Amino acid sequence: MSAAGGAPVLWTSTFTSGTLAHQVAAVSGVPFELRFISLRSGDHKKPDYLAVNPKGEVPALQLPDGTVVTELPAIIQWFAEAAPDSGLIPSDPSRRIKTIEWIAWCHWSMGRHFNPCFAALRLTDGDEQAATVVRAAALKRCRTALGFAEAALARNGGTLLGTDMPSAADIFLASLGGFAGFLKLDIGDLAALGALMGRVMAMPAVAAALAREKAHG
Repeated sequence: MSAAGGAPVLWTSTFTSGTLAHQVAAVSGVPFELRFISLRSGDHKKPDYLAVNPKGEVPALQLPDGTVVTELPAIIQWFAEAAPDSGLIPSDPSRRIKTIEWIAWCHWSMGRHFNPCFAALRLTDGDEQAATVVRAAALKRCRTALGFAEAALARNGGTLLGTDMPSAADIFLASLGGFAGFLKLDIGDLAALGALMGRVMAMPAVAAALAREKAHG
């Protein structure tokens, strides 16, 4: 289970929030070992994985010295700092801090707005009527959040920070746009977001990461 002496190990599960960490890791170009676990099979609650990440969640990044990094913003920043020329987080101080701000916003939005849509029944202890209300309210908040990001994309020429290539924040935002598809949330009028999603999906490293997940799943 140890990553000591080799490349960092990224623990994830296919087509979850860990997919974003997989995409960012691939874009960084930093060598890493990819290990999939199955949430459906309960691998995240088994002793072997809990020894890596006691939170019982994915993703988790196990560094060669044994340090384990959890939470998407921290994992994203680790890969960005390990590959400073990747453009994941720009070196310009103003753009750098704004990229980190947008990553934090995306992470907060994912937890606050998107996750309740997927887990409404669990959050309401199986009360289907209450779950319907929770999900409907959360979907409205998802749409509002994506509309806010759409305005920033339009204002900055297609990326959140006006960078030529999508940053880590843009890749995160594209993932949120992808969640909208799973939730059957109509975002067809968000043209800038749609264009960004297309650009991110066309990035060779992102496409390769998604192909690996599809092949594994």
